[in-house]
Amino acid sequence: MKNVELALQLLHSLLDLRFLPDKLQKWLFCTGTRVITVTSALIMIGFAGMFLLGGSEVFNLKLYKGFLLLHPYTLSILLIGVALLQLIIAIFKSNRCSVLSGYLLILSALIWAVISATFWASYPPLTTGMTTYPVLTVVCALAGRNLINYTKRVEDLKYKGR
Repeated sequence: MKNVELALQLLHSLLDLRFLPDKLQKWLFCTGTRVITVTSALIMIGFAGMFLLGGSEVFNLKLYKGFLLLHPYTLSILLIGVALLQLIIAIFKSNRCSVLSGYLLILSALIWAVISATFWASYPPLTTGMTTYPVLTVVCALAGRNLINYTKRVEDLKYKGR
């Protein structure tokens, strides 16, 4: 039982990236996470634009038939809303905005997981959407989680020093 607890603690430390030097953590969770946020937001806007501008012709393609289950216009509005919120919050550099950005990244991970599932639902054929969006899901989820944890640690250290 102790081995399992030790393994879980080790996994938790690895996922939190606490073993990295402080300067690298600061860069990763400020600049690096902002890059992930902006990339995810721009891809969401691209998806929404494709659905809005492509009309019903997009859904005639076998690859995108799974998206009909998601009510494409509702999905487009959700994608644009989350993306714009992410881009607006990425401009500000407060701890509160960092935590909110982390939660939005976790929400983005959920959205990418659903999009990924729609590509899997339209199998065959094998497509890049079946591998790209699961990776984006994991990256957004870990970046969001670690951004929240890092920001909370920074806040705790700030108040501890007073």
